[in-house]
Amino acid sequence: MSKISSFCAATVFLSISLTASAQNLSALKTYSVITKNDLQQARDVEGRTLVGGNLTFGGSANFGIHMPSNTPSTDKTLIVQGNISGGNPINLNKGSLELGGSRNNRIINYNGGSGAGLISNPSINYSAIFQTLDQASIDLRNLTSNSTVSVPSGQPGPLNFNTVSNPSNVAVFDVVGSTIFGNNLAQQIGLNIAPGITDIVINVSGTTINWTSGNEVGNFTQSQWRANTVWNFYEATSINLGSYNFNGQLIAPFATVSTNSNIDGSVYAKNLNSNGEVHFPGYGGKFTTAVIPEVSSSLLSMLGALALLGRRRRA
Repeated sequence: MSKISSFCAATVFLSISLTASAQNLSALKTYSVITKNDLQQARDVEGRTLVGGNLTFGGSANFGIHMPSNTPSTDKTLIVQGNISGGNPINLNKGSLELGGSRNNRIINYNGGSGAGLISNPSINYSAIFQTLDQASIDLRNLTSNSTVSVPSGQPGPLNFNTVSNPSNVAVFDVVGSTIFGNNLAQQIGLNIAPGITDIVINVSGTTINWTSGNEVGNFTQSQWRANTVWNFYEATSINLGSYNFNGQLIAPFATVSTNSNIDGSVYAKNLNSNGEVHFPGYGGKFTTAVIPEVSSSLLSMLGALALLGRRRRA
């Protein structure tokens, strides 16, 4: 192969490598709760749960409570890579428990029918899911903002996310966490949908998030938009949702998320401490596969010219 042809092939490979994107959120369709480390507290989880560390709370809890009736008894609906602490009984309403460590004599009530039970797996490893979601958070953060937020000033009023129509049909917001969740003038938090919009990405900055004012209302509470709205807390280390009901898919790779209310959507966090329930729907948007953008026409033209030049030189 000529030097020019080799350069041409290398350039194509480099171009594809540099433009590859892994905005893959499919795990949020499969699981209602994913924690990279510990699940420190939970009440009711409607779907599957994946715990990368330990399940540490001692209170009663219910998992898989709204899984389909035909869920196989061997479906791994509760996965704990580490240990389960002792405490009150846990009810697993569908499927089985996959456990990497010790159950510490905790009673697990398997209500998913014959065949449901404990799957002991000391070599359990779901790190690939955590890595994929970590990368997805980075990729979503790098999307260009194309929509705006109207914030009340001077006196209390509504705080509205205003989507803008665009060719991608994805509304992207860049917001400061304290402006949204710590704004004492925000009486309610609304969402206005422009024509054609199918997906919403809200990138939230700030290492510490404390929700102190404003309920989510309107479209935020509708099933379609809970499924297709992603809140990407890409740098938060602590998120306290207080007693406010959170709507949408929550990604917080570095944060301990605490809440005294419900999360209506799937959640991925470093740790989760929930005194509320985690409800369906899971993720229903378009970022469910790795995306490799097409090589630009100008680059293709340049590479074609180089390849032609290489052939002429060989001739």
